[in-house]
Amino acid sequence: MHEKLDAASHPRLYEIRLLICAAQADGYLDDIEQEKIFRQVNLDIFSVRERQIFHDDLEYPKNPKDLASELSPYITDEEKMMLIRKMFKLVAMEKVMTNEERRMIFITGCELGIQDKKIEEIEQWVMEGVAWISRWDAITGKSRLDIKGST
Repeated sequence: MHEKLDAASHPRLYEIRLLICAAQADGYLDDIEQEKIFRQVNLDIFSVRERQIFHDDLEYPKNPKDLASELSPYITDEEKMMLIRKMFKLVAMEKVMTNEERRMIFITGCELGIQDKKIEEIEQWVMEGVAWISRWDAITGKSRLDIKGST
């Protein structure tokens, strides 16, 4: 018997699914993005069935607007903004964000009920952080992408 895996009873499942959508928005899921997603999955306890859903999403991209619409009623405004922050951070890890990735995050944010101005503010904050890390790399003479920890 399959357990019911809806957004109401499994909001973290939907958050990871939306991170997968963000990583796939440019048509390519690179190793760094995939590793970051798997780290997020390992931060929580997911059933075998839930992990199968993640792998299915990796193989067959889903519609982020539909996922966000299902999730929206079950998470707080702060959790919605945190999810958008995670999405921006994930796609900005290579210090370049494609138009497709950005557009997908804005569509998701709007579907979650976040105003464009707030999404732009979150984006700017994340990009400032990426620039700050890049500056440290320049100072130390190292070029690294830190994929440790959560998104």
